[in-house]
Amino acid sequence: MAKKKSKAKSKVMGRPVKKLEDLSIDGWTLLNSLIIWSAHSEYIADQLGISEDTLSKRIKEKHGVTFTEYRNKQKEKIRINLAKKQYDVAISGNPTMLIWLGKNELGQADKNEIEQTNKNIEIHISEDDSNL
Repeated sequence: MAKKKSKAKSKVMGRPVKKLEDLSIDGWTLLNSLIIWSAHSEYIADQLGISEDTLSKRIKEKHGVTFTEYRNKQKEKIRINLAKKQYDVAISGNPTMLIWLGKNELGQADKNEIEQTNKNIEIHISEDDSNL
């Protein structure tokens, strides 16, 4: 009888792969919530129970961007949503929000500001004028 060659199982070294989807809460939702509150990557990774490197790898795998690029995209979405909500509040008749948006988005102001520039002005006094 011929002996069958047994294939040795190769052991994978290191930690098992941990994905954000495997957490008891949705890791992506928690990640985005922490980004809203301007948490740093170290704190976010700690809250997710993973290392910063793993956090960066998972974002790169799923979205193809760095942590910083992902964070900036999420922050931009937040700014757009916030601006839309402010606009909706203003249009619904909130005078304070209308004034605020007018000042910040339209450059309106409570007072007119006059810009004064210093110009070199020469004054010549003659002896005749000094006796006045």
